[in-house]
Amino acid sequence: MWLLLFIFINNGQYEKTEIQEVYYTEEECKNRGRYANSIGIPENLILTCIKLKGVTEANAKKLH
Repeated sequence: MWLLLFIFINNGQYEKTEIQEVYYTEEECKNRGRYANSIGIPENLILTCIKLKGVTEANAKKLH
């Protein structure tokens, strides 16, 4: 399982991290990150995909 994270920087300092979406493959996660970059993201935002080890399946209700 892969998490697409938004990392927010404020005045050069770490502010917060948000999990935006969850993917089952690294390729899906990176494709979504590339798409977000292509439409433009704020300078103070870093996108990254990280592997969530030990989790192979998730069933949850989307909150937003």
